[in-house]
Amino acid sequence: MKIRVLLSAVISLLLSACFAAPPEVPLHDVPAGPIVRALQERRQSFVGMKAVARVEMERKGKKRAYESVAIIQQRFDKLRVEGYGPMGESLFSLVWDGKDVRARKAGESEPMTVGQFGLERIIGVPLSPTDLCSILSGNIPGIPDNALATAGCAQAGWCIADFRHDDQRWRVTIEPKGGANGDLRIDAIELYVGKRLVFRSAFAYLKEGVNQAFPDPTWILINSPDRNMSVTVVYEDVERNVAVEDGAFVLGIEGAGI
Repeated sequence: MKIRVLLSAVISLLLSACFAAPPEVPLHDVPAGPIVRALQERRQSFVGMKAVARVEMERKGKKRAYESVAIIQQRFDKLRVEGYGPMGESLFSLVWDGKDVRARKAGESEPMTVGQFGLERIIGVPLSPTDLCSILSGNIPGIPDNALATAGCAQAGWCIADFRHDDQRWRVTIEPKGGANGDLRIDAIELYVGKRLVFRSAFAYLKEGVNQAFPDPTWILINSPDRNMSVTVVYEDVERNVAVEDGAFVLGIEGAGI
């Protein structure tokens, strides 16, 4: 327990640093093309995911934690999230089959179609289902192909890629030499509409008791500053780039394929 508490404190500081106002570090302009291609290739190569995680939700200072949550994705098109209690009982189910978002709480026999706004109310952060899939898998959201892209890098090696389309702006902080085998690593993603920060997400690449960095995020923090809400996802066990059958996204099926 002490190890978990200590690591949680370290990770919280690390993630909070990603959310702080960026220091006045000079950035030198670099061609955006290589960074854009690397981000797009990372996104395009993602097939699916099966994971078990600890999830903590904070709403206006009040926290609620789920110790065992199954998360399944089929690319960025389908999502299933299932929370379990200490005895393995289902506490809630949330499924997006690519069309409808449906949810069911413990004790309810029939799922309810909640839609996009229902999803926002449940997770507390204004994310579309496909953007939520992107963040949970450690990828950038689906940015329009005709978005204007610029990039700048600091002497320390980290870079910021800006994507602008109409009144939307995606700000992605990356470390080109971070991660395993020198792979590109995403540290933070922010979405602005006009000057308003809609959401921001930070990623950590550490595991409890393991003194090494991993190529894919193990801790994800998603925050909605104007709603004072956040979601923290800590992956305990995860399989990435695995195929997931369509049947896993039919709410009411016994077993989620994990």
